[in-house]
Amino acid sequence: MLRLKAAEIPEEGLAVNVTDMSWFPRREVPHQGKVRAELFLKRRSEKVFVTGSIKLVMLLVCDRCLEKFELPRELDFQVVFDLSGEDPALQVREHECDSDETDVVFLEEPVIDLGNTLAQQVLLAVPQKKLCRTDCPGICPECGEDLNEGRCDCGGGTVDSPFNVLGRLLDKQKK
Repeated sequence: MLRLKAAEIPEEGLAVNVTDMSWFPRREVPHQGKVRAELFLKRRSEKVFVTGSIKLVMLLVCDRCLEKFELPRELDFQVVFDLSGEDPALQVREHECDSDETDVVFLEEPVIDLGNTLAQQVLLAVPQKKLCRTDCPGICPECGEDLNEGRCDCGGGTVDSPFNVLGRLLDKQKK
């Protein structure tokens, strides 16, 4: 476990090179090769500022063509841990977060779970739409042929847009 007591952070700060991979969300994010994570923690009064970077190669499946592909990622992040234990948003009925509060984690006890923080950053970096390339045509809806390898013989690879019907109606009106 990568848990660190805030009191253990020296005044000049603490650099952490994470070699223990127990934090990595393997089930949710398959990867290839080594994952490198580096953190720097600095404590100021009731807050701990964490800046970090994670380097990894995600193994994903394209949402269009269903082929596996590699996605190299270099993630840089900053998180602030508030050790006061009180979230001001919970004390007021309505509270609008400003940009300084968006990456603030309020802790009930002065222990920072670095593993959880790293795992969250990796999960946030997984793209919602996983594409092997931006112009991936996908697979043919008729025969299932991968259209990245060329057109299929069935002719079903040309997707008929719903707007084509409108175009045909316009053509009829012009005649």
